[in-house]
Amino acid sequence: MKPETVKSELQKVIEKYKLPALENLDSELELVDMLAERNELPKNMVAAIRRRLTEVIYSWINFTHSLIVPNPQSIIVNKDSEAFDDKQKEEIYKVMAALAKMTRESTGFEAMRNKEKEEANFITQSFEKYMELKPRLAGINEKVVSYWQKEISALK
Repeated sequence: MKPETVKSELQKVIEKYKLPALENLDSELELVDMLAERNELPKNMVAAIRRRLTEVIYSWINFTHSLIVPNPQSIIVNKDSEAFDDKQKEEIYKVMAALAKMTRESTGFEAMRNKEKEEANFITQSFEKYMELKPRLAGINEKVVSYWQKEISALK
């Protein structure tokens, strides 16, 4: 499907439900590319946007969870976790909890139909919260990367 068609249809949904700007949603969620790969657009575009937002949030939940409760069989996540002390892990937990709440709310929409307005409100609120948390998530990731750089430097 042509990206221009996808953008046009997304814009209609965004305007109808007063969602965040297409540029902002697409920048974070890559909606246009994802939907352009399909043969046809989803019947419920609001649900498609919500599901994509939830996928992105879930990737951060998995990352932060592994820092707090690392899999003992993974040397990588155990080393990632070593970059943080207990107090820092408590702060990571707070970020993860906010993200987890969003994903659980999103799951609830799977059991409902014809709730596009509520779903749109969820998208707007969750996207705003995600963007608020994103600098903290970036900082957490930067700390892990710095930790690995120190590990590499120690090998020289």
